Amino acid sequence: MDGRQRRKKSSDFELNSDLLSRMPQEIIENILIKLPIKEAVRTSVLSSKWKSSWASIPDLVFTGKISESELIRSVDSVLLLHQGSILKFELVSRQLACDEAINRWLLALSKNGLKDLRLIFYIFKDCQVPSSLFSCHKLERLEISGCTINAPECFHGLELLRHLTLGTYILEGVTIEKFVSSCPLLESLTLFGVKHDRLIIRAPNLKQLILLESFNDLMLETPKLSSATIFAFPRDFGDDGCKGKLLHTIGALSNIEELRIDSQFCKYLATRLIPKKLPVTFFHLKKLSIHLNSRSKMVETALCIFRNAPNLKTLGVFVPSQIVWEEQRITSISFLKKLEVVVILGFADTASLLAFSKFIFSTTPKLEKLVIDREDINRLNLDDQTESLMEVGSLPRLSSKAEIVLDESSKY
Repeated sequence: MDGRQRRKKSSDFELNSDLLSRMPQEIIENILIKLPIKEAVRTSVLSSKWKSSWASIPDLVFTGKISESELIRSVDSVLLLHQGSILKFELVSRQLACDEAINRWLLALSKNGLKDLRLIFYIFKDCQVPSSLFSCHKLERLEISGCTINAPECFHGLELLRHLTLGTYILEGVTIEKFVSSCPLLESLTLFGVKHDRLIIRAPNLKQLILLESFNDLMLETPKLSSATIFAFPRDFGDDGCKGKLLHTIGALSNIEELRIDSQFCKYLATRLIPKKLPVTFFHLKKLSIHLNSRSKMVETALCIFRNAPNLKTLGVFVPSQIVWEEQRITSISFLKKLEVVVILGFADTASLLAFSKFIFSTTPKLEKLVIDREDINRLNLDDQTESLMEVGSLPRLSSKAEIVLDESSKY
C-alpha cells in the first residue's frame, strides 16, 4: 500500500469516526438496545462518544452458548460498570445452577427500576430463583422457565405485574393460585409444562390466557378474559369429576372473543352432562379453533359451543374420522348464520373431509372461504388429491360467495 492509499484510508476512517461521534445520543441508544450486550460493549472502540454509551442502555440481554463461569463473569462485569436504570434484563442459558449469582443480580436489578425480567433455562437443573425476585416491585413483565421459584415467607405478590409466563417450573412457598391472585393488574398469563391436580386461576383483569398444562380439574374466575388457548396434556379424565365441567369452565367465559382448545380439553369438557344450552351466551366470540377426535361426545361438545356463539365468524376444526355431520345438519343451520371463514386444520381421511365440507356448505349462509390446509392435501397421492378437491368443489352451497382456498391453516 503506497502513501496515498494509506492517507485515503486514514481519511475515510476519520470521516466515519466523525460521523459516528456526531450521531445523536438517542439514535446511538436505539442501536445499542437492538444488539446483544456482548456486541454493544464492542461498539466502545468506534469513537469517544460511543466509548461509554453501552453502559447506560436500559435493556440488557445475555444469550449465547457460553460456559456457566463465563456467563457469571459477563453479567457481574456489566452490572458493575452499568450506569442508570435497567428496565429489561434477559438471560437465556442452557443451565445455570449458581443460586448465589442469581440472588446477587436480582438484588442489584431491584434497585434499578427493573420492569421486564426474563430468566430462561432450557435444561431444568435445580436452578433456584431466590425470594429476592419479589424485591423487584416495579416488574410489569416476568418470564421464567426451567427452574424453581422460591417465594418469601410473607408473600405479597407483584402489584404492578401485567404479563406473566412460567414454564417447566416449581413453586416453593406459594401455590400458582396464590401467585396469580396476588398480581391484581395481571393481563396475560402463560403456563406450560407442569402437572396440576386442580388448577384455579383467579385474575379479575386477565385478558389473555395460554395453558399448555396437565390438570385433573380447572376453575377459571376471569371475567375480562378475551383470548384463551387451552391445550390439556393427556390425563385420565374419568366420570368422577365435577358435575357439568362444561358449565363451570367454558360457561364462565362470558367475554371471550378468541378461543383455541385441543381434543384433550374437549374430552375434559365432555365429562358428565353436556347441556344443549349454557347459562351464558358467547356474544363476543368471533374466532374458535377446536381439535376433535372420533368420540361422539367431542362433537356434541363442539356443537354445544357453536349453539351458544351466535356471532362466530371464523372457525378452525381438526376433523375426526367419525362421519357424524350429516345428522347434525338440520339443527345447525340456525346457529351458524354469521360464519364467514372455516379452516380445516387437518382431517383424518378423505371421507371425513367430504362429510364435514358438506355440513359446512349446507349450514352457513354467509360463508366466504373454506380453507383446506395445503400440506394435508399434498400428503394424499395425486389421484386422491384431484378426486377429493373435485368432490368438495362440486358440493352445493348455501352461500353464493363460498369458495375453496388451499392455503396454510396457520395463517388463520
